[in-house]
Amino acid sequence: MVHIVRINDNNPTGQKLIEELHRHEKAVEFIIPRLDLTVPEGYMTSDEFRKSVKSKIYNHYKENGLL
Repeated sequence: MVHIVRINDNNPTGQKLIEELHRHEKAVEFIIPRLDLTVPEGYMTSDEFRKSVKSKIYNHYKENGLL
């Protein structure tokens, strides 16, 4: 059976738990999260979202004579 656990290593108890787990290489596998996350198809990055919203707001204001 596989258990997924989050351990907070910002406190002494979490650090001790991680040290203990490192001693058991055959039973424990550490998976480091990927930092180069790719955006799934159909999703927007935050920059794309901001540009889209600004464009929609600008067009709305222009159509309604607010600019």
